[in-house]
Amino acid sequence: MDADKKQTILEKQLKTLSQKIRIDILKKLKNAQIPLSFSKLQKEVLGHNLSTVNLSFHLNTLKKSELIFSSEEGYTITFLGEQITDKILSIEEILNKQKKTRMIRTSKYSKELFDMSKIEEYLVIEGDLERHLARQIAHEVEERLSKTNIDYMTAPLMREYINGVLLENGLEDVRHKLTRLGTPPFEVFQLFDSKNKELTPGGFIKRLGSDVSEQFLLLNLLPKNLADLYLSGEIALLYLNYWSLRPLSLYLNTSTLIDYLFKKYTYNPQNNRNWAESNNLIIHFMDLLYKLSEFYSEDLLLGDFNTHFLSCFEIPKNNSFNFDPLTSQLLRFNTHFNDDKSHLSLGFNNKGELTEDHSILNQTERQFLNSLNLQCRDHIRPLLIFKWSNNLSTDLGTSFLKSFMTDSINGDLYICNNNYSNMLNSTIIQISNPNENKIILDKILMNLHTISVEANQNDSKFLELVQDKLNSIFELFKYKENLVQKKLNSLKQWNFFVSEIFDQKFDEIFRESIKSISFFGLNEAILNHCGIELDRTENSEVFSLKVLSLMKKLIKERNEVDNNNFILSQPHYDSYLKNSWHNGISQYKQSINQYSSRIIRSESNLSIKKKIVLYQKFQKIINGGTLFIEKISEDEVSFQKCLNLLFNSKIRAISFRDCFTKK
Repeated sequence: MDADKKQTILEKQLKTLSQKIRIDILKKLKNAQIPLSFSKLQKEVLGHNLSTVNLSFHLNTLKKSELIFSSEEGYTITFLGEQITDKILSIEEILNKQKKTRMIRTSKYSKELFDMSKIEEYLVIEGDLERHLARQIAHEVEERLSKTNIDYMTAPLMREYINGVLLENGLEDVRHKLTRLGTPPFEVFQLFDSKNKELTPGGFIKRLGSDVSEQFLLLNLLPKNLADLYLSGEIALLYLNYWSLRPLSLYLNTSTLIDYLFKKYTYNPQNNRNWAESNNLIIHFMDLLYKLSEFYSEDLLLGDFNTHFLSCFEIPKNNSFNFDPLTSQLLRFNTHFNDDKSHLSLGFNNKGELTEDHSILNQTERQFLNSLNLQCRDHIRPLLIFKWSNNLSTDLGTSFLKSFMTDSINGDLYICNNNYSNMLNSTIIQISNPNENKIILDKILMNLHTISVEANQNDSKFLELVQDKLNSIFELFKYKENLVQKKLNSLKQWNFFVSEIFDQKFDEIFRESIKSISFFGLNEAILNHCGIELDRTENSEVFSLKVLSLMKKLIKERNEVDNNNFILSQPHYDSYLKNSWHNGISQYKQSINQYSSRIIRSESNLSIKKKIVLYQKFQKIINGGTLFIEKISEDEVSFQKCLNLLFNSKIRAISFRDCFTKK
């Protein structure tokens, strides 16, 4: 091709590109992933000025210059058009640099010259975007900035520009990956100015860090469909800030800890009546509990606490051991978590034999509990879990239980049937073998009320939705197991506990952990679906049992297929019960303050006998942990007879929270 002809082609192309709208068309088509229709291109390029420009004329001009072509799908840029557009963008970049120098304040609190190549690298490395697309987005960001009068940029403002361009180009997934974590300044100011006298400087920092951890989980670690289930209130996740970092709870038989301490510090069990040695044992015991506290969120349940730890302090008759140092340390332990909850549960295993002085508890146990009760008035006490025996249904048992019936104590006592080997932790999860140490990986709860609303009184739809939500919960447990295992297995202290305390293999401890699946809003769901509460009509009762039976069946099938350890357990007292989406007025215009952890609603008019019969039906299905927490009315039958009814039934565990009202 001779020089004159080349010159003619160049002049023709330059003339074609002499109008800004044509360059804008080329840029839009270059960044588009698919062909753009005329109407789409018109809207993208002209915005609201549709009548001021003849877009067809400009498109035909570009087609004649072979810079774009059209098809039935729409308009697309040609290879030649792409190359020329790249050159135009390079020229614009040179002119912008010549025009002004722009500074940016980075997230590292330093100032540096604006560099478009860093946007490209940011999109490739953090957004996992292909290089050519990252370059296109970076050019478009640079072009927009060139039209502003901003000389001094901040990193958050730059991210807003980038995110806006990504969304306009249909790259929402990339924008999602680049979302920055943090608490909005307004909320931080509110927290900073809070009049909450319990919010210490350390609590302030911990609160902000928790917010970031929660956002990281929902935005980056969980897929969007699973995160949305939590955000919409369809499921409840506990301790969201630690969800990806550690298990929910631990169960340890106290003998494991005592054996370890005796081995490490060469204690002689027969010699612990020495005061100095006893106090050293308390110090080392509490130090071990504090180290373990880094690796769970809800509670550490110590089985056989009385027989393996308190027995180390057994004393001769008519003497006493000062348990105040121990009980004060146990009460202070809960404040370590800074959330006004108990994070320690103590299991007492009484075999049903009376002591020499005809008491249910021996002298050491009585002195420990007396010390604990005296000091607990301004502290959060541990949850006490007693295995009951026939002696609890005697006058001695009644007297013992009544001693716990105070406002500050009755919620912190569970009674477990000694005919069963199991125990419960604070989240009502059953420990089937108290002699075997276990990790409780998590408890994930399904909102049955939201399911009932979506099912719209269609039984098949209700059960189908239960199955769908259950499959999502199984998937969530996979994420939880992988995330926690990845985090903890890299920690030296955790590896020590696995080998020395749990005595298990690293690759088995999480697979064999307890994975609790639960529910909430059962009574509200049945009322909404059947039109009447489950304790008032047989149809409601039958359908509620059918729902839970389906959950049990599906859990059993998953365990058999995956060789896993999922269990179905009862809901428990916690913030998810009051922070649920439906607080306010239900569709039946009834005031609802929060969901209840009771299976049988507290307003039920059933007698104690009928409540027990109904509860046993649910207990048979919910075999991974149940707790009878219905109210006991003294007007109906004496407290002694109530205890006899409960203890002679097959109810496995009882809580006296709100059950007994003193006259």
